[in-house]
Amino acid sequence: MIDCPKGCSSSSVKISRAISLRVAAILIVISIYGSSCLPSRNLKYFTNLSDSGVVRLPQMDKPAAIIMPDDILEIKILGANPETAALLNSYSSSSAAATAANPNNAYLVDNKGDIEFPIMGKIHAAGISKEEFKDRLKERVAKYLKDPLVSVKFTNFRFSVLGEVKAPGSFLVPHERVTVLEALGLSGDMTTYSRRSNVRVIRDSSGIREIGQLDFTNKDIFTSKYYYLQRNDVVYVEAEKSKSQFEDFSRVSAIVATLASVIALAVTILRK
Repeated sequence: MIDCPKGCSSSSVKISRAISLRVAAILIVISIYGSSCLPSRNLKYFTNLSDSGVVRLPQMDKPAAIIMPDDILEIKILGANPETAALLNSYSSSSAAATAANPNNAYLVDNKGDIEFPIMGKIHAAGISKEEFKDRLKERVAKYLKDPLVSVKFTNFRFSVLGEVKAPGSFLVPHERVTVLEALGLSGDMTTYSRRSNVRVIRDSSGIREIGQLDFTNKDIFTSKYYYLQRNDVVYVEAEKSKSQFEDFSRVSAIVATLASVIALAVTILRK
């Protein structure tokens, strides 16, 4: 009940009371609408895993990483003659990118897929696995060095995580193999608005482009060909439709809150 102070009219009291009721009604309606825009979301991963302590999964072969142009490889050559081995290791690509990755043994695969070595010249590397290139290189080194030992390692495993994650971006890791779970961990994990059943992996392998789908509510991702990422993969996490609805609700709420403040001020002035 609004008391009429001295000098105010009963009509102004009725007006202020009507305005107050309407503002309250509008706020209640907005609150109900907002709650309907925020359905309960399933934030769990792998909901079909059993509750037993150990879950046996099918064995899956890890895919072989294929060498591509612009890759940077760390290559070390050893053998019975240390002086010759040192000579074969004395040169690495003059590329700034290669030098920054590893100043001693970094070799850049050029646009034609070749790597240039001292004494031995160019050796083609693109399109084959690291192990295949290692055997090819060892065969060439054997012409100059007795009992050669060759090691080859990728140094530029780069991938990107975009979309509805806490820290999207591109990541460069000093590993030769990264799982999609590790990629999400580096990006801060999915947000509460992530659509866990529709995560895409965009892959461009030697000019062949493909887009795979992963369902993080299903344990089948552990046997998916996209569980292990390849270099330059892009992981895209789609947002739930409710996120856009909630953002619309937030904007409307801000506008209504401002209007409510203005109306409350007007009611206060009318009561004076």
